[in-house]
Amino acid sequence: MTQEDEISLEVRDAYRKTLLHFIETGRAPHYTELSISLGVPPETALALQRGAAEVGVGSWMLANTDYVECWAPFSNVPTQHLISVDGEQRWYGQCGLEALAASYMFPGKAVTIDSRCVDCADSVSVTVRGDEILNIDPPEAVGHMNEQFAKGEWNKDRSASHL
Repeated sequence: MTQEDEISLEVRDAYRKTLLHFIETGRAPHYTELSISLGVPPETALALQRGAAEVGVGSWMLANTDYVECWAPFSNVPTQHLISVDGEQRWYGQCGLEALAASYMFPGKAVTIDSRCVDCADSVSVTVRGDEILNIDPPEAVGHMNEQFAKGEWNKDRSASHL
């Protein structure tokens, strides 16, 4: 039996509906909103959302609250990584590199990540459509990650501000 087999259908549905809500609205659903779409009481929706955050890589709740902080590739907390789809900015990315994965949430659409370098505050912009890089500004921009991750490990206790 795989780990995927051990995750309940209800938790999978909570994960999927939380991600879809992000895609549609630019933010995570509060568990009371999730309870409506899942057809369960609010306390059950909260438990399912927490369960989904625990099994989802890159998804976690804001410490000591009932609020979603991040749901890969999106951040529910404003960051310097602005995600625009076809020119409309409604989303925030967890980190600059993770934000590139948003292109897979919007098939066939141009996704732009506008960010700022944390060292010098210069702007960096990347536009992608799926696997295709449409534009990088400045052209010499590079991605950088100040963390070392062992294969298959993810520290869910870190907040978006640390990525």
